[in-house]
Amino acid sequence: MKRFVFSSCLMMTVIMGAYAGDGDEFVNVNGGFLFNSTLNSTIGYERELSYSDALELFGEIGGRWHEIDGETTFKNDYYWGGGVLYKKNLKRFKNASFRFRLGPECGAHTGDWFFAVEGGFELNVSFPNRVQLSLVQKNQVGFIHGDTFRNGLLIGIRVPI
Repeated sequence: MKRFVFSSCLMMTVIMGAYAGDGDEFVNVNGGFLFNSTLNSTIGYERELSYSDALELFGEIGGRWHEIDGETTFKNDYYWGGGVLYKKNLKRFKNASFRFRLGPECGAHTGDWFFAVEGGFELNVSFPNRVQLSLVQKNQVGFIHGDTFRNGLLIGIRVPI
């Protein structure tokens, strides 16, 4: 009986202290295409919260290409920015999670400052080594600048720290 009580107390201690994904940290690297002929790349630091929610601090850079006389050019149409995203878990699967992401961003577009709100969805698929494949649907609404809307798809990886 003493063994049973001792092992039960030990298991309860271990189980009560275990939270799946709580406090995990990742480095995110994404790249893809946004509407209106734009290439985008993003790098971020993410910390998971309880219930598979997360906070991400990110920076991004991108450029819009133009067709001029049959040649493609990125000349003088670039942007960079950074912000914070809160990622609310909508659905947790066995080896994947589906999240809604929302947060503010600020940066510069061809020298002019902008403020934006970014929202979208994210699907993360886990591999056995804890590295994750990430598919991000991104929507960005910019203020104070003429480049108002950006939306598209990014694909990337999340590497645990």
